[in-house]
Amino acid sequence: MILEFETAKSLKFSAIFSQVPYLISYAIGYLFICAAWYNHYFLFGKAKIITRHVFWANNLWLFGTSFLLVATAWVGEGIFARDRKLSTC
Repeated sequence: MILEFETAKSLKFSAIFSQVPYLISYAIGYLFICAAWYNHYFLFGKAKIITRHVFWANNLWLFGTSFLLVATAWVGEGIFARDRKLSTC
């Protein structure tokens, strides 16, 4: 799962600042996935039997979780849009 970051057009450190909203959104999404993975690890360690239904429910849940980074990218775009509206006022 990769969130796309644009390559800075300049070698100046200030060129990276435009990517900060994406980086923050990515970090939040990654922390959520880490917490979910830990909970998975803990719960499956306690299970005595894993049925096919549990296996496929787990796969569907993981598939849904993989879209979290897409949602964080959307939020990052929304932050940029809000900043552009504020700067034009």
